[in-house]
Amino acid sequence: MLLKKAIEKIESSKAFKDFKEENPEFYLAHAFTIIDKIQQEWQVGYYGKKRDKVVVFITGETITKSPEEEIFKKPGHHVKELDLKKVKLTLETAINKAEELVKKKYSAEIVNKIICILQNLETELYNLTLITQAFNIINIRIDAKNGEVLRESRQSILGLKKS
Repeated sequence: MLLKKAIEKIESSKAFKDFKEENPEFYLAHAFTIIDKIQQEWQVGYYGKKRDKVVVFITGETITKSPEEEIFKKPGHHVKELDLKKVKLTLETAINKAEELVKKKYSAEIVNKIICILQNLETELYNLTLITQAFNIINIRIDAKNGEVLRESRQSILGLKKS
């Protein structure tokens, strides 16, 4: 499902309308999906600065809402609003760019799964984590406005283990 359609489905649901009526300060913060041969449902997060929490709505047969959760961020920072008007690149285009980069720089890698987060860090961007058959993680950040690769790195999943 296209992200804009997923957000329309969420924001027109009774679950979202009831939530928003009680929590008008929450705003769109991120959209998350996993691609493992096929794209999974979208998980769309709304952030409330006052309570410093996020609520996630999940698309599926029906819209489901998670309880408020802590959000992963740097201490003392607030989550920036995700402005969809600034997102010009589709998820498919971002993934194609990432796959081209992998073919060029990491040609021996075979990607098994892609974790996608659309968020506003320094700008609206696709934060893509590609998990490979060789147990490597390739992280690629792509500007959602112009398609520029902002950052990319590769590391072994095995190297993530804490002692």
